[in-house]
Amino acid sequence: MTVGTPDVVQLRRLLFGKDYDELLALKEQFEQSDKYSASVANIISEALTLRGSQDNSLSDALAPTIENALTQSICNNPKRFADVLYPVMGPAIRKSINQALSEALETLNQVLENSLSLRSWKWRFDAWRSGQTYAKVALLNTLVYQVEQVFLIHRESGLLLQHVASPHAISKDPAMVSGMLTAIQDFIADSFAVNQTDTLRTLSLGELTVLLEHGPHAVLAMVVRGTVPADLPNLLMETAANIHRQYAPAFKAFNGNTEAFTATENLLADCLKSQQQHVQKRPPWLALLVLLSLVGAASYLLYQHYQQLAQQEAEAKQAQQQVLQTLNERLRELQTHTSELQNSVTTLSDQQRQQLRQQTQQAQQLTTAAQTISKLTQQIEASTYPFEAGKADVGLDDPMLLQLGKTIRELIQAAHQTGKTPQILIAGNADDSGTNDINQKLAELRAENLRDALVRGGVPAFAVVAYSAKQAGQPATLQKNERSTSYRVTLF
Repeated sequence: MTVGTPDVVQLRRLLFGKDYDELLALKEQFEQSDKYSASVANIISEALTLRGSQDNSLSDALAPTIENALTQSICNNPKRFADVLYPVMGPAIRKSINQALSEALETLNQVLENSLSLRSWKWRFDAWRSGQTYAKVALLNTLVYQVEQVFLIHRESGLLLQHVASPHAISKDPAMVSGMLTAIQDFIADSFAVNQTDTLRTLSLGELTVLLEHGPHAVLAMVVRGTVPADLPNLLMETAANIHRQYAPAFKAFNGNTEAFTATENLLADCLKSQQQHVQKRPPWLALLVLLSLVGAASYLLYQHYQQLAQQEAEAKQAQQQVLQTLNERLRELQTHTSELQNSVTTLSDQQRQQLRQQTQQAQQLTTAAQTISKLTQQIEASTYPFEAGKADVGLDDPMLLQLGKTIRELIQAAHQTGKTPQILIAGNADDSGTNDINQKLAELRAENLRDALVRGGVPAFAVVAYSAKQAGQPATLQKNERSTSYRVTLF
């Protein structure tokens, strides 16, 4: 133990290291809410983004709260939400209703005309004779052209990557068709003297035409029924270019797994074009008549079920009240959980502040104990006990002995607070009045008698040891030419 009062700050850093500065920073952060809020605000968005990218736990945790808040807000002020959505939903709903009514009226008129005309009866006979549905036969007879199927085929392996077909198309096994097209191209390349860059562009069979567009990694094939318009090859070329541009990494990493090309279905579906024969439109008198009849029947049914609707409305109101009650209960539960969470956070903050205070008190106690140890060490090492010439007797009631014992016991108590154990070396000395052997024995006897007297006075035996100052290995500072004892304090 060094002599003198050490610097408190330096002692704290030696005892706690960097942890002490971190505890002070943490204490300041918790005690000042503005700094704590600022530190949380700096990372809250990144934390939410990171947690949201790992799994769906953040969405699962926030979904009930957001749903309850929206439900409560809508129940409290439904007109506000209706006013907000009206500029967007109102025109869209009106447009959708008008378009749906126009299409339904036109479709009904066409169905009625086709069902009652001589041409429709001929088509029905053809459908019965061929085993096909009437809708397919009617479509084929009014069709100018229709893209029935589109194939996306891997150029090197011939595997079918994706396939789409029109709802009314007569489709066989797509993989078999893909293999057939690949086999035809290989047959032409092997059987005729053509350049490697030459590719098959068109296949025709009756009213069916197959258009092919070859890209660096895939072949796009389009099956067209009817007369092929001039814009279809351009559409096929643009679609093939878009697919190669968007899925270039997938083509380079292709290993036989076609799942990476599932999303190309939307691009291929855009190629399913069709055009029907334009016929002169006539006023839909028959459709209007049928529609008016249906409106009259619907009005009668509405009148008959008026009471039932009123009852259903009452039941709906009751159910709404129950739903509102359930939502209110869930909101109260959420408020309770929020209060519990706030209490938990407050409790944790109090515990951390209490722990910091305890650590600060311990540091202060250690500092005080260190100062006390230093002071007591100086007092002990500065003490001395004189002897008469040629004697080694120690008086048990000697005030100097009693004060020395008291000081040693206080040192032991202070050292225990720091987790250390002191040991006092008692070195006996003698003057030059006798021979060396007599002086050596007299010095040892004086040290041992003083140690025994201290032990009898209440000093623990382990804390004091006795040696002759002139014994080998003893420091020169303890060797004095006088009839006394000197001391040296060591902490373990």
